[in-house]
Amino acid sequence: MDRLTAMEAFVAVAEMGSFTRAAARMRMSAAMMTLHIARLEERLGVRLFNRTTRRVDLTEDGRQLLERARAALHAFAAAETALTPGAGLSGRVRIDVPASIGHAFVLPALQGFHRLHPDIALDLSFGDRGTVFRADGFDILVRIGEAPISGWITVTLGQTRLLCLASPDYLERHEPPIEPEDLNNHRCIVYASVEAPGGNPWNFTRNGKRSRIRPPSAFSFNDGAGIMAALLAGLGIAQNLEMLARDDLRTGTLVPVLEAWAPPPRPVVLMSARDRYALPHVRAVMDFLAERVDWGL
Repeated sequence: MDRLTAMEAFVAVAEMGSFTRAAARMRMSAAMMTLHIARLEERLGVRLFNRTTRRVDLTEDGRQLLERARAALHAFAAAETALTPGAGLSGRVRIDVPASIGHAFVLPALQGFHRLHPDIALDLSFGDRGTVFRADGFDILVRIGEAPISGWITVTLGQTRLLCLASPDYLERHEPPIEPEDLNNHRCIVYASVEAPGGNPWNFTRNGKRSRIRPPSAFSFNDGAGIMAALLAGLGIAQNLEMLARDDLRTGTLVPVLEAWAPPPRPVVLMSARDRYALPHVRAVMDFLAERVDWGL
């Protein structure tokens, strides 16, 4: 049995929570993935996963092995790089980014990244901002307004604001709101999620005064692109990040409302665990995201 491949298979299953998805990630059959795990369990004399028809969870022995296995794989990758300093960077980097941010800024930069680093493979996860962002299994995180993870490398890209926006057409047909409470008389487009199916409250701040409104929902979406499309169609008022609306604000297809009540700016950051950032191919991706991507800030 190839012990290194078996260890890679174990980490893949632990991070993906599925033999099938892990096999796809490693480009091997599900049967071969199962065989690698079975042989590893046989060699170690412990059970690493609890398997059900719906999910795969680590046992206590598996949890104890996971960090050691990751460290061993990281050390091997670093040793390979040290022995071949003149070779082009290669490896696989897993990135988690909010969906609307990923579509607006990361996807347009991929062609340039591929030209610069053709042998680095990227696994992109476009998360739902309505759910808790888990750091497990990712090399790099893009976060907005979240506290940095203790011990992680953090690069601040800039700041953005959460603005209330509307189209000029909508404001021609409806009196613009002056106070946050005026939103109760408007058609509002809200972001809804599994945790908040009725939409998240909107927070406002002005001269130290805070206001928290749960606006009436004319439309709700769990997708930032849907909210932008509804805004541009003149269907109501929505809260969205200024960085996502930059071009529309510049051309006047969207205008801010209640701008004096906008909450404080939020930091936009990249984060990577120190052991992952130490790997040259992960650091190369971090540098590209920090230096070569126009984040609209």
